[in-house]
Amino acid sequence: MATADIRFKRIQREYRTLQDAQDELFDKVDSFEAALLGLTEMVAENSRQIAVLNEKLDRLMAHLDVPPKPPAGFVKE
Repeated sequence: MATADIRFKRIQREYRTLQDAQDELFDKVDSFEAALLGLTEMVAENSRQIAVLNEKLDRLMAHLDVPPKPPAGFVKE
């Protein structure tokens, strides 16, 4: 067949195009994953710091004899 070589080259180009698109997609997914992991770590660190600040605030309020604040939200009557 005279066109077999042409068809083979066309299929190779299509395959390379598909691979390039997949590689680009995988690179983006990897960068999103890294960003998400970084944000998750920052949230965890912020939670730890908030817990420390709450503990300090509770000790300060106890030292200054500040009455406890009433519960927030709906209260049973």
